[in-house]
Parts: sequence; structure tokens; C-alpha cells
Amino acid sequence: MGTPTITVIVVAPRDPDDTRSFTWQTTAKVGDAAVEAAAAFGYEPGTPSFVNSEGEVLDRNKPLVAAGVEDGDELELVDVGGGV
Repeated sequence: MGTPTITVIVVAPRDPDDTRSFTWQTTAKVGDAAVEAAAAFGYEPGTPSFVNSEGEVLDRNKPLVAAGVEDGDELELVDVGGGV
């Protein structure tokens, strides 16, 4: 039995109709998952993170599960270093 996974829907910042499903291990760091999502959407490298449905920017250094991400959540991709 491996590490549990979380599947989430990520919304692109430039096109809210462009959503994609991603599956990560629950222990993956928010920042690493956000980098992978940003690359999949074709965004330049930066400092990506996610905003949850409450409007909170997730801590890039926390594992997804510790940041409160649950299976099926919808997250918006953002760049905490200046605009994606």
C-alpha cells in the first residue's frame, strides 16, 4: 500500500474555463504541486501556489494534506511572487 493520493481540480488564472484534474500524493508539498500545475498550463516558472475556496493562499512549504486540501477540492493557481 503506497502513500494516499488527492485528486483536485486546478483552475487556470488566465482562463477560468480552463480546468484540469491533478492527482498528487497527500505528502506532496503545495509548492511542488503548484509548479507541476503551472507547467501543465504552460506558465513560465515563478512562485506558484494555490488559493482555496475560502480565498486563502496555501503555504507552499506545507504538504497538501497539512494545508487542508481534500480529495475533490477546486484550487486556483496563483503566483505568490507576482502574477502567473
